[in-house]
Amino acid sequence: MAMATGGDSSLCSVCNKLPGKRFCIGCQKYFCSKDFKEHEKQLSIQFDDELVRSHDELLDMIQKLEKPDDLSSDLFDQIDQWKKITISKVKQAAERARRELIKLIDKRRTTATKQLEDVTNEIRSHREEENFLEDDIARLRTKLNEIQKVLEQFTRKDTRRTIIATNDEIDWNRIIYITEGEEIGEYIYFKREETITLINPFNIYLLHLSI
Repeated sequence: MAMATGGDSSLCSVCNKLPGKRFCIGCQKYFCSKDFKEHEKQLSIQFDDELVRSHDELLDMIQKLEKPDDLSSDLFDQIDQWKKITISKVKQAAERARRELIKLIDKRRTTATKQLEDVTNEIRSHREEENFLEDDIARLRTKLNEIQKVLEQFTRKDTRRTIIATNDEIDWNRIIYITEGEEIGEYIYFKREETITLINPFNIYLLHLSI
């Protein structure tokens, strides 16, 4: 703290009675000896409160960042909540796809059964009457092959089948992502279903997965 001795003509800026023998080059005021000591004391308290304590608090915050999982911030809770909701939606979508596939298989089975019954009746009729030619055999063989192709879509393991739509259009790397703010005081953006919640001090984007 830089202080200087002032002239006898200056009064103390605090008591305004005694001569201001001391001059503070910081606040540019004169003090008597008693008030000068009090001024020094208050400056020391202010220094500790505004600088030392703030410095220690910032240091503590930095040390906490060494273990992000231990932070009291609710950001991790929000991410976990987003994870649970997304998993639930994915399970619902998968179950819906299963129901749709079962419905499709049942529809194809019913159609194939009806077609096979027609072919069966025609084969039985030709056999009983012993009335069939090469064209009849070829035509009935074609019908059986068509029914077989439909049934094999569901009974034969083939990774090339496209009965179920894939999720290749989903960019899993951008469903949820973190970006650092460009300036001090930048906010966190928690985006979901077109709503944004601002939370300091990063940018976090939680993109809603429409399923």
